[in-house]
Amino acid sequence: MQLTFISDTHSHHRQLSLDGGDVLVHCGDFTRHGEIEDVEDFAQFIAAQHFKYKIVIAGNHDWCFEDERKAEAVACLDYYGIYYLNDSGIELEGIKFWGSPIQPAFSNWAFNRKRGEEIRRHWNLIPKDTDILITHGPAFGILDECYDGVKVGCEALLEVIENIKPKIHAFGHIHEEYGVHEYNGTIFVNACSLDEYYQVKNLPVVLVI
Repeated sequence: MQLTFISDTHSHHRQLSLDGGDVLVHCGDFTRHGEIEDVEDFAQFIAAQHFKYKIVIAGNHDWCFEDERKAEAVACLDYYGIYYLNDSGIELEGIKFWGSPIQPAFSNWAFNRKRGEEIRRHWNLIPKDTDILITHGPAFGILDECYDGVKVGCEALLEVIENIKPKIHAFGHIHEEYGVHEYNGTIFVNACSLDEYYQVKNLPVVLVI
């Protein structure tokens, strides 16, 4: 199965070049500030891409997926045949995906949770047999360093990943750390499409499992 990962497109999705494949995964922040009209435009674009399956999670910019517009936003993706994951999973051709938009508190954005027990409750939902884990934010110490040298990934998430050992952990959020890193049997993918200046710079990450 060929998997294509993108993230943090912030309504610049129409500048992307996507070749097609089996599964397209977006790791969150596909809007600027979570407006419904941005979700609609994004959904139309994704639906037109040549992938058998499309999976999306929200990110901290995608406010309408956490506030009173949530049902409308989710329905928009569903209408276009896009799978939306929010502390939930899906199995496609024997491969088990799990997605969560949650990240440690990061300014005053959507899907913020306090480090420690509050955020751990979300990670404890991840099934032990997950093959592809999709979160918006990174685990601590892995492709999570900001421009000022501070590592902002989640320690509790790293503990869970080290325990369940998914084949792939895909995420975004930290634009400066686009790339792929293998650690302890898991391939970590920071799939940010935009750089730290919010310019479309990085290619989609394509992996085969």
